[in-house]
Amino acid sequence: MKNDERGFDYPTLNGQEINPYIGTLVSPETPLHETLTHELSVVAAQLIEAACKARDGDREATRAHIAHAVALLRGKPSLGPSGLHLPIHLETQVARGSLPAWQTRRVFAHVEANLCRRIHIRELARLLDLSASHFCRAFKCTFGVSPRDYVLRRRIEVAKGLMLTTSEPLSSIALKCGMCDQAHFTRSFHRIAGETPYTWRRTRRGALKID
Repeated sequence: MKNDERGFDYPTLNGQEINPYIGTLVSPETPLHETLTHELSVVAAQLIEAACKARDGDREATRAHIAHAVALLRGKPSLGPSGLHLPIHLETQVARGSLPAWQTRRVFAHVEANLCRRIHIRELARLLDLSASHFCRAFKCTFGVSPRDYVLRRRIEVAKGLMLTTSEPLSSIALKCGMCDQAHFTRSFHRIAGETPYTWRRTRRGALKID
């Protein structure tokens, strides 16, 4: 881990800094090229979504997915096209009751490093030496959603990347993304994406002409 002047810990692997906002579901022993493959698969999923929206004539959604992909590549935390985004001037705009930028990044980096397991609110709050209630209020004041909602959206985003770039069964992907079982994964995915994981995967992989 590398610590900067704001107290943000950057995850590292084989001496290389890893973008903490794309979504790595790998261990420290995983080769760097495999880590980058996992990261870029999340970005690829956003670009495929942009292509599908463009084909449907939805320009606003197309731009939103492209912007989200670019934000991920630049290492800027975001709640995605269907959620709220961070303020443009994250370093200087801190509303009363909100989390400072360095606290936001510390929490997000911890979430990304632990998406494959259950993440407790108290665990996130302890990172910032805050009570659970204070942390939840500050997080929601900053982003308009609860920490639980943010974590769920990130799990779904990472799952989309795995669904596009691997042939793993949905049950395995669900567990890798920290979901308790496939049924829970399916319900959560449908609520956020508007369709079941099976349908989403078949449609997007078909568009990519992946056998």
